[in-house]
Amino acid sequence: MAKVKYTTPGGTVKGLYHHMLKQTHLLIGGTTGSGKSVLINGLITTGLHYLPTDEPNGVQFIFIDPKRVELLPYKKVPHCIGYASEPEEMVGMLRSAMDLIDKRYRKMAKRGLLQYDGSKVYVIIDELADLMTTNRRAVQPLIQRISQVGRAAGVILITATQCPLVKVIPTEIKVNYNGIVALRTRNAQDSRNIIGQTGAELLPMYGECLYYSPEFGRVFQYSVPYVTPEEKMLLIRYWEKQVPLLKRLFGKRR
Repeated sequence: MAKVKYTTPGGTVKGLYHHMLKQTHLLIGGTTGSGKSVLINGLITTGLHYLPTDEPNGVQFIFIDPKRVELLPYKKVPHCIGYASEPEEMVGMLRSAMDLIDKRYRKMAKRGLLQYDGSKVYVIIDELADLMTTNRRAVQPLIQRISQVGRAAGVILITATQCPLVKVIPTEIKVNYNGIVALRTRNAQDSRNIIGQTGAELLPMYGECLYYSPEFGRVFQYSVPYVTPEEKMLLIRYWEKQVPLLKRLFGKRR
């Protein structure tokens, strides 16, 4: 298996995160302590380098945070158009994401577009197993529908789980993820469940991942770029200070 240190076709240290953000939907799997939070923070902070507007180069986030810890610091950045951590709130936020998709499709139909030409909206689910456990009956159809129709509307799922079982990631949902990241897994079967082959069980406990993208057509091993807590907080504080200015410039456009 080819091992790549940091760089992707973009050639930069953080190029891996840029590449992952370009996927239709992204599935991240790995055991507890394998680095899922590092990867998610890297993806979010990479997104925070773009403007929080509904413009072609804009980026916005909807955070689904069952653990109520990792995503909370991003709640006040202007890129955040939705945050939920309680069971009913999370279902409501997924419905809001679906409403956004429907709204964008109506705009596309009026303008004769096949692809929405505004911002990318990333729906980040920090732990899918927790979400499925709390309200599977309501959650599964919404995630499945978003994964099926979100691409053309520019609404992208980034989903992390430490439990890559079929009951957590049903086949009808998983087939819609074209980007897959496997961090260290408990065993070879978990590696197969996530990325379709063994190998993730042999990765270091953190710092390395297996990554599949249709662009590659195969799995590569990457060293995961680390975003320090200081870098993360600098970005968050910077954007929090920009909220009054952005409101004056862009109002509440979404």
